[in-house]
Amino acid sequence: MQGNKGLWEQRYAKEDDTLWGLKPVGTLVDYESLVDSNGRVLDLGMGEGRNALYFAAKGFEAEGIDISETAVDRSLVYAEEYGLAIKAEVSDLISYEVEENAYSLIILANVLNFFRDDEIEHILDKAKKGLIEGGLLYIQAFDRNDPGFEVNRQKSQQVTESTFYRPRSDSYVHFFTKNELESHFEGYQTIKASETYLLDVSHGEPHYHSTIEMFVRK
Repeated sequence: MQGNKGLWEQRYAKEDDTLWGLKPVGTLVDYESLVDSNGRVLDLGMGEGRNALYFAAKGFEAEGIDISETAVDRSLVYAEEYGLAIKAEVSDLISYEVEENAYSLIILANVLNFFRDDEIEHILDKAKKGLIEGGLLYIQAFDRNDPGFEVNRQKSQQVTESTFYRPRSDSYVHFFTKNELESHFEGYQTIKASETYLLDVSHGEPHYHSTIEMFVRK
């Protein structure tokens, strides 16, 4: 995950175990066969490595970055424990330079929500340039039907129609629409584009989220 460095480091550091668990995103598992078996996989906002570890176990060259040192350290500990090789680096998505024309799959799972509109544009541009021809990009993000949208509309400062500033944590949160995300991928093949309202039991008390998933091919 990304966003305010201190905020995410605190979130990870207070957990004795994993914050999000180690189960990979289901859609990535379902469509793994579409990823070039000799290709490189990059997880932007890797957390404790749940997706990178999965692809490393499947024989892919798996890489990832996260803004939290604790999260990255844990991903490397798990990799060693499972006998896997991953490359993991502490970095933020804004300054990190994605190698161009290099990756068969780039993952942005529950990451883009925590940036301003212009930063989202910048990150997506880098991700698209990082894909090889025929490469895949996976995005999972909260949409405007998420309960958090109304909470932030009442308690946070609204910056744009879908973006809020949260003074208490000095951070931003953006809620997408499906059309908004699709507009970034004209000319790409859409493999999956769905909206789901689901119960999240991966961290904290059980709660609901409304999410968009997009899986596209360059």
